[in-house]
Amino acid sequence: MFGGVSLLNLDNKGRLAIPARYREILLKTFGSVLVATFEAKNHLLIYPESQWQLIEKKLVALPAGNPALKAYQRLVLGHAETLEMDGVGRILIPTGLREIVFLEKAVALVGMGNRFELWNATDWKVITEDALMIDRKLLNEALGEFSL
Repeated sequence: MFGGVSLLNLDNKGRLAIPARYREILLKTFGSVLVATFEAKNHLLIYPESQWQLIEKKLVALPAGNPALKAYQRLVLGHAETLEMDGVGRILIPTGLREIVFLEKAVALVGMGNRFELWNATDWKVITEDALMIDRKLLNEALGEFSL
């Protein structure tokens, strides 16, 4: 569904303009409601609402007695924020989420299939450079028979 990297800017209110190529798919297939949360302190996850609901069900069904899983549920579910695209395709990224993952003005919106990741643009550059340096032998072992 979603692929590619868009280098964008948050406006002074923390709004992100969803690129037209994604906006059309979102509105036609999923509607204008998105959900943002995080699972790591360096980027946000942004899901169309219907895709988030599938993830949410899986998270809620995790065993309640495991302290690590409970902490993970609190992190991901507790910080989930519903976002509504406005008439021109912008979403407001809540201040709390922006601060937790250190989003500044320059950001990278990364299509990851059923969701987006939203990175600080500088961090995204580092992540990309690191990925290009992955040991190919180890990668091939991990991928098994999969190839592009």
